[in-house]
Amino acid sequence: MAATARLARRMMVAGLSVAIVVTPFTVSLTDTVPTDADVRDALITMLKQVAPKERLEQQIVSALDRDAPEEAEDYLDVAELLQVPVDPALRTRFADENSGLRAAERNIRRAAMGFVTGEGEGTVGMAAAIASDFTVVGDIRDLTEQASRIVRNEPVDDLVLGLSIAGVSMSAATAVTAGGALPIKTGISLAKLARKTGKLTARFQDELSWIVARAVNTSAFRQSVAGIPWYRVDDLARAARSHAARVDTREVQGVLASVTQVSKVTSPSKTLAILRHVDNVKELQDAERAAKALGKPVSGAFRLAGKRVFSAMAHIVKFTAKLILALIAAILGAMSFLIGLFIKVRSAMRLWRGFRSRLSSARAKAA
Repeated sequence: MAATARLARRMMVAGLSVAIVVTPFTVSLTDTVPTDADVRDALITMLKQVAPKERLEQQIVSALDRDAPEEAEDYLDVAELLQVPVDPALRTRFADENSGLRAAERNIRRAAMGFVTGEGEGTVGMAAAIASDFTVVGDIRDLTEQASRIVRNEPVDDLVLGLSIAGVSMSAATAVTAGGALPIKTGISLAKLARKTGKLTARFQDELSWIVARAVNTSAFRQSVAGIPWYRVDDLARAARSHAARVDTREVQGVLASVTQVSKVTSPSKTLAILRHVDNVKELQDAERAAKALGKPVSGAFRLAGKRVFSAMAHIVKFTAKLILALIAAILGAMSFLIGLFIKVRSAMRLWRGFRSRLSSARAKAA
């Protein structure tokens, strides 16, 4: 009985102590779960450290000198976000680069190249490359090319192969759903474009390749085209459509939905610029949240800060994780206190019942 009482007392003391210690960390838990506004504030604070006026203007000049007006626009977007006054002459030069014959010639050249090769440059070129995929021309073109490499025993780009199979499958789904699957196909097309233009990091490419290969069963596709002559492009395309009709692309869609969401905020070329900093699916999801929090300037944020974008977001998440652990500790402390209290009350009730029993016996004897 004494041991039980000591145990109950220790549990009550321990539970009460834990609750007292962690309560200050948990009372405002609901207020400290990071919202998009919290993420935005953290990213703006970080950008103010890495993007002073001098650096922004230097980057704008460099981009314009390299005939990269989209990149210059990224830095101007960040300047507006941070309310940094940029030299008016630079804004005038940027406007000149995006108007008139020079801009028209650039856009026509890039659009033609993007649609034909699927390797667009700049916003217009990449939009044309994606447009070719939306008409299934691009996916069939890439898939047939990879299939011909298979039958010729030449090196095959398994990621382009897998994404092309997924793209053909999604093209059929887009037709069936009257365009409802189109947004998801944007992510697939952008991922393929990023691979073809060298915008994917090695680590993310490896992870994505594994996910795609498993989802679309590229090994089975290899076997299905093994006996077709490389020059029978029509037969290779037919085999590609037949295989694509049997695959389940839901896992690929789930992963690349983040790419689609980022592209909605920015543009194809700027989405690819962001992907150059992504090493895994978790960072891709963080990039999506950063895009939702910052809006259009997110591309410039990645150009200027790189992975510091993820670090700034991780700091908020870690802080919240500590609060959640504190909440768990508070709950466990409260449970320990209540269990100890229950044991003490039960012991007291037993003593009271024993006392009443002895009292009744004494009265009976006295009578």
